[in-house]
Amino acid sequence: MYTVVADTGPVISGLVVAQHLHEYEADAVVVPGFEHAEKIRSLITELAVLITPMQVYPHGYRWPDPVTEGGPR
Repeated sequence: MYTVVADTGPVISGLVVAQHLHEYEADAVVVPGFEHAEKIRSLITELAVLITPMQVYPHGYRWPDPVTEGGPR
């Protein structure tokens, strides 16, 4: 298990997470709250399982499209 702390924006955080997932062949990313992974959630579940306190999102999870779900356009 490795702890990664990134005090960066979502783009750099995404690159850091992708690098660590690949480098360490990680199977899962565990976050203390969904908001810690929200902006890079698709990247995480494309490569691994995302584990939050409320739910486990499996590898390959298909996130709802915000446009078809009534979100901002």
